[in-house]
Amino acid sequence: MGLPIYSDTYPFERWEEKRSALKVNQEDIPLSSAYPYSGETDENGITGELIHIKNSDYNKAKGKIAVVEIKMVKKLPIGLIMNKRKAFPDGTRIASGDGDLVLTSVLRNPGLKKAKEKGVKAVILIWKGVADEKVKDQYLPFTDEYMGIPAVWVNETEGKKVIAAARRREQGTVILEADKQVDALTESFHVMLEGKNKDETILINTHTDGINVVEENGAIGMLSMIRYLQNKQLNRTMVFSFVTGHFRLPVFKGTSQATSTWLMGHPELWDGKDGNKKAVAGITVEHLGSMEWKEHEDGEYKATENIQTEYTYVGNARMGKIWEKAVKDRSLTRTITLRGHNKFEFGESQPLFEAGIPVIGLIQMPDYLMANSKDREIDKFNVSLMREQVKSLLKATIMVDKTPKKQLGKSDGYSLRKNMVNGTVVMS
Repeated sequence: MGLPIYSDTYPFERWEEKRSALKVNQEDIPLSSAYPYSGETDENGITGELIHIKNSDYNKAKGKIAVVEIKMVKKLPIGLIMNKRKAFPDGTRIASGDGDLVLTSVLRNPGLKKAKEKGVKAVILIWKGVADEKVKDQYLPFTDEYMGIPAVWVNETEGKKVIAAARRREQGTVILEADKQVDALTESFHVMLEGKNKDETILINTHTDGINVVEENGAIGMLSMIRYLQNKQLNRTMVFSFVTGHFRLPVFKGTSQATSTWLMGHPELWDGKDGNKKAVAGITVEHLGSMEWKEHEDGEYKATENIQTEYTYVGNARMGKIWEKAVKDRSLTRTITLRGHNKFEFGESQPLFEAGIPVIGLIQMPDYLMANSKDREIDKFNVSLMREQVKSLLKATIMVDKTPKKQLGKSDGYSLRKNMVNGTVVMS
């Protein structure tokens, strides 16, 4: 598009799976996935006695291969992690299971560092209480540091075989070959569209790393926005930030998500201090065009025919009204606006919100968001929905650009759960 590109390059330790497998008494056991940044073996793997452990008690697994069940968190603590503002159309509800695999991998984290400290050779993790097809190829968790001990995931059906073998103290072999590069390079970059007001900016951001067509398509949406806005008369300078490191948050998280690392490197574009430009609003673009897939009553994991709920974080009431207008004429709408709550704001809008910048942060959270499948989940993607979402984001951006700074206001900050009154969560 002929725009200057401003790039920031970062070194990091990269771990990338090459091959993973599991054998129990020489029988191949299909894996659902490898555990990212866990550890690695040579081509022959690690062989040892299988031992079934509970409550992360790795003491009895020294010199052995631990088998651990990870029970799904079915009832997510919605009141602790989300504060609903409004819904469009009326009656749209938070889908209680959205993000359940990601949260389970965090809330029920197996503690691989502890396993390594106790001298465990490798760890086999068994999903429990979730459809086999749903956990296939899930790249989870994506928030851990490098652990130095190989670990793999197995679905519940195959896991029953592994648990039975562990109770008989049989032998197993874990193979997890991976490439490690200490000084791998990655980059964030940004481009700018100049507006009449050189002192105020609007930050539009996304992350550029991901594992399927939904997780990593925010950049495509932003390119469409740039192309549309490039020759328009803008009131403010718009900064489009394409940020790396979303899938290596232990390295790039800064204060929260990966965008915080970029913000710390470019105060001149947003903090308003010492002659720096002042960001009056932010727009975050993530996970567009996703259709909803869920486990049904028959236990099958399949499409619901609905679009995935569009969670949209809005930094204050004014930004909420702007987003309401932006989605008003959509043919496909299932939107819930949220306030950042109890230090939770999912996605790359969080660093903008924490910096006090009023945000509109669109993020869909389908069950397959972390699926590292061969077809990249293209069968669950709807390009018409993505187009409508980009159109809404453009409408919101243009409305924000035309709104005076005073009316845009400041970010509300996090709400907090205080207590329960007659069964109702009371917020502050």
